[in-house]
Order: sequence, then structure tokens, then C-alpha cells
Amino acid sequence: MKMFKNGLSLKWLLAAFLCAALFGCTADYDTFGQSDYRVFNEIAFEEGESGAMLYADEHKIVVSLDEIPDSLETWDSATISLLDISSMATLHLVDGKFKEFPSDSAALDSLAQELSYVKDRLHEGDKVRIPSSGTVYLMLVSESGIPSLWQVVFEIPEKKVKSSSSNKESGDTDAKSSSSSVKEGSSSSKTGDSSSGKSDASSSSKEPAGSSSSVKGDNSASSGDGNSSAGGDEPESSSSVAVPANAPKLLRLIAGAGEVEAEIDQDAGTVFLNMNYAIDLDLRDLEIKGLELSDGATASVKVGESYNFARGLKVTLENDGVERTYTVKAGYQYPGSDFNTWVKDDFNNMNDIDGWDNGNNSYAKELTTNAEGKSVIKMESQTAVIKFASGNMLVAYFNPKGVSAISMAGYEDGNELIDFGRPFYGRPKYVEFDVKYDGKKDSCDLYVILENRSRTSNEGKNQYRTSSDVNTMVASAWYRATTVESEDDPDVVSITDAEREGYKTIRLAFKYGLPYDSSPIYNSSVLTKGLKNKNGIDNHLDPTDSPDDFDVTHIRVVMASSALGNLYKGSVGATLWADEMRLIY
Repeated sequence: MKMFKNGLSLKWLLAAFLCAALFGCTADYDTFGQSDYRVFNEIAFEEGESGAMLYADEHKIVVSLDEIPDSLETWDSATISLLDISSMATLHLVDGKFKEFPSDSAALDSLAQELSYVKDRLHEGDKVRIPSSGTVYLMLVSESGIPSLWQVVFEIPEKKVKSSSSNKESGDTDAKSSSSSVKEGSSSSKTGDSSSGKSDASSSSKEPAGSSSSVKGDNSASSGDGNSSAGGDEPESSSSVAVPANAPKLLRLIAGAGEVEAEIDQDAGTVFLNMNYAIDLDLRDLEIKGLELSDGATASVKVGESYNFARGLKVTLENDGVERTYTVKAGYQYPGSDFNTWVKDDFNNMNDIDGWDNGNNSYAKELTTNAEGKSVIKMESQTAVIKFASGNMLVAYFNPKGVSAISMAGYEDGNELIDFGRPFYGRPKYVEFDVKYDGKKDSCDLYVILENRSRTSNEGKNQYRTSSDVNTMVASAWYRATTVESEDDPDVVSITDAEREGYKTIRLAFKYGLPYDSSPIYNSSVLTKGLKNKNGIDNHLDPTDSPDDFDVTHIRVVMASSALGNLYKGSVGATLWADEMRLIY
């Protein structure tokens, strides 16, 4: 055997090299002693298919369990199906009691030193008993013996009670009739009903984004107190009522930093403030700058005071014992929704719109481009190296964590690369899209979701979301179809010819509260807890049947040439063009 000058044989050098390759480059191996590493990467349970949410900074794991099977009263245990921790560390059940789980790292470390834990380590395949509290505590111990305390919260769904077939049929019928009433009621207004003639004018003819008629839409149909109807929709108002000749009148109202003058409909008693998003973002805090009333009248609001006009505020006027009440509501268009103002993207192409984002990346730089002289968005599905990719335009932040193009391929759900939603405080009644689609047997997605986010720091961005942050879905409007002429989705009100040749105007009604049973939202990941990639962004929403309990704080908009593009499924060449989006209040 060949020997080197220092007396080492080639055999021993190879052995040393292999040892270094196997152990020397791992962050969990300390060549000078035992490892202190105790990193909790991932855990999953057979009973929770949606996965577990791991919040490393909080040492907290939230596991959403599946529906309880008929054979069980509740989940009393869960089986570990995946466990990824530091290679030299071990995981144990805590065998001690304490009053409160600390929120800061120093207190966590101190408590971990005090607590005892079960000697036997946990492995994949082991069952973990779930106590009545639904919370289990684990100790992650490094090779050197340093403990790290973790909290696991099991979210157990309520057990569903089987209903009789007659009840089921009745429920389905109610859902369908509810959907039908929304569609028919709103569609009838397009024919010129006196109760909502103004909204018809704004929706049947295209106006520039941000114009008063485009924004105003159905302001006569909004409620003064923001209460929703039983179905969860923004309520309809009755037609104009007789007003006494001597009733006081609101002649002029100016509000906001932009000093916007309101549009007043004396017959309907409605007042609309067409605000500027960039100047008066928070519609819940608008100062009245000017107020003019008929002679001798007084009002329940004052100049110099700020009010919440997002939901619609009842303003009462009084003069000599005679009262008149107006409903004052504020709204705006989301910036850039006329799709006429383009800026350069990261690749120096004019394919971005301020306040929006898209999935263009270094492997597919033109999934989304401007078209028709920079007046239209063109979104085309393509093959990006080895993955399928959908063209899209989003009110969101694409890849804010800076995941490399190579690493993106490892994301099972591309939506986990996106931080959906941006600040928004309006409560519109409808949304309209002017679009054209060549689907090549694929389906497009067009949807808008209004949210309430409990997190206020960092603009409520989901990339900073913690276990205590709650995102509630207040309202949704969703269209998914192989053409832009299908009225099958329950949120569709009408589909008409748009001003641009070859395009259709799709009007969707916002469903406040729970979506209809047949909504495409249930075939998406919007309401799904748990991440497929541990480093992904948690965008899930909690549904509510009480939308009046929540202000709107964020909006997410998605337009995509392939509805399942986030799962890398669709038809290459499917193309969606969008000319404008309008919110109607």
C-alpha cells in the first residue's frame, strides 16, 4: 500500500475523507464534543392530513386534525407520521406540570431546565395521547443534554351529526334558492328597476377606473348600519320612500384628507364618498371637512370630527321636530385596477403594476406581460424548465422571502411562495372583470376576497404571521370556468359584452359570510390550515357566518390563466387577458 511522507496510508486518508463527508459538514455534529443542536424542523400526524403549522420563534406547533370517524367520540391520540429534528437530538414527552407556557425565549429556556421528561424517546409511528385540553408538551433534547420545550396544540373539529336525507335535500334546495335569489335580484336591476337604476348605468357602460359612476355602482343598495341579510350578503335597500316637503336636507358633505365632495341622492337618501385609496386609505377614520344643511337643520355629525364611513353611517338631520336620515358610505377603487399604468419588473421589463404582483421569475420571465399598448394584462400558462406555471396577476407579494428559482421547484403548492392580500377597508357589493380567455380546455380563476386580519404590525403581512394571528374571511366573489361565458358559479350575477371588442364583463356579487356550497373556493387551499412546505407562507383564512362582527382590513385579488396553476396543473398556452377590474358599492 502506498505510504505518504507523514506515514499515513491512502486507506486512512480515504477513511478520514469519508468521515468528514458524512459528519463534518452537518450543522448537528461537533467534532470536538457532543452536539448542542436541537432544531425542530417538522412533525406530522396520520390523523392530520393537512399537516402541522410550526412556529419556530414561539416553540409552538398547531395540528389541525381530520374529521372524527364514526367509530370514535373524539380524537384521543395521534400517530407521528413524520419527524424531522436535529440528527443527534431526541424528542420526549414532558413529565411535569407548570402554570403557563412562556412567550419569551429566556423564560422558555429556564422552564425547560426545570421540567422533567419521559426517558423513552419518540419515533415515527409512536402514538401521542391527546388530553382533554388538546395540548401536549414535548422536550427536544440535544446530544449534549440541553432541553428545549415545545407546545403542540391539537385542533379537534366538532363531530358532525348525520342528518336525514330529507334534511339534506332541504338544505341543498335552500342553498340553491339563496344563490338564485342573489343572481336574479341583482340581474333584474340591469333591466332598469327604479330601485337601483343608478347601479345599472355604472355597470352597463364602461367608465374609467376611479370615476364616480364606476366606484359608486349600487351605493343605493348599501345599508346604513352595515348589517348583513340572513344570507350573509350586503343588504338591499327598499326603493325611494316619500319624504315630507318640510324635511331637512343634506346639501353638501366634504370628507377626508383629500377633501372629497360626496355624491348625494336625495330621493334614495344615500350619500357616497368616492375616496382616493392613496390619500384616504382607512375609511373607518374620515374627518368631515365641510357640511351644508338646509336652513334651520342640525345634524348628528359635526365638521372637524372623524367617523367610520366604511360600512355606511346613518346621519340624522332634524329641523323643528321633523327628521330625515341619510346613509353615508365611503369606497374606492383598488389602485391600478384599470391596468393602464405599468412599471418595470425585476427583469427590467414593463410587466408590473404598482400595488400588484405576478409570478414572473428567472425561469419564466413573461408568464404575465402587458398587451394592447399597455392597456391589458396578458397571462399565459407555460412550462418553466421542468414545472408547469400559470400566468397570473395578484394583489399580493410574490416570493417575499426570496426563495431561489431552484428551491421553488420543491414547493408542492406554489401559493405558499406568495403573501396574499394588501390593506383595504371598503365593503363593495359587486366586482366586475372585463376579460377574454383562450383556455385550451383549461379553467381560469378570477376572485376577490375581503379579509379581516388581527395582526396590525407590518401591514398585517402573512409572511410575519404567528400562531395567535387570525385572518377571517369576511366576503368572497369567485369565478372559475373554461370560458368567460359560464354562469354556473353561484357568485355570477351577469355576463355581458364589454366595451373592448371580444371581451366579456363578468359581474360577481360578494357573498358576505360563508360562501355558497358550490363555490369554487372549496376546491382551493384558501380555507386549508397547514403548510405543505415548512418554510411556506401561511395564507389560510377562517370562515365566519357573522361577517358584521368584522371590519374589512385587507383585499386579495387573483387572476390566473390556469386555476390549478399553484399545483402546477393546467394547459400550456392557456391565455387570459384582463382589461379592467371595477368595485361597485
